[in-house]
Amino acid sequence: MNRIIVMAKNEVGVIADISRALADKGINIETISAERQAEEGYITLTTDAYDDALRALTQAGFKTVSDDSLLLRLPDEPGALARVAERFKDAGVSIQSLHIVDRREGYSIVAISADDRARAESLVDSATVV
Repeated sequence: MNRIIVMAKNEVGVIADISRALADKGINIETISAERQAEEGYITLTTDAYDDALRALTQAGFKTVSDDSLLLRLPDEPGALARVAERFKDAGVSIQSLHIVDRREGYSIVAISADDRARAESLVDSATVV
């Protein structure tokens, strides 16, 4: 899954501006989350048209970063994430970002980006990769 991270000042209307920039290009937001840290805000999203969304946001003046994340389906139970994180740790793979995208009855969908995507993918059971 390709995620786009938008870095913006904490100002009223930033999410409205981001969503309008995408809507005007006919791009649908599939997932979105926002965090505030001091003076900055970080909006993480996925869309139905990754390249077009990245271009639209850049043209609208937003500073963007993207990453290629693994999407994992994990049991919604204590220790499920710990088991994956420990595999990465034991193999020397650094988790760069992690986001619980969705939570449903019995499982969670987790997006993880790592410093070595191919190696990270080899550490997880193929049945868990969405």
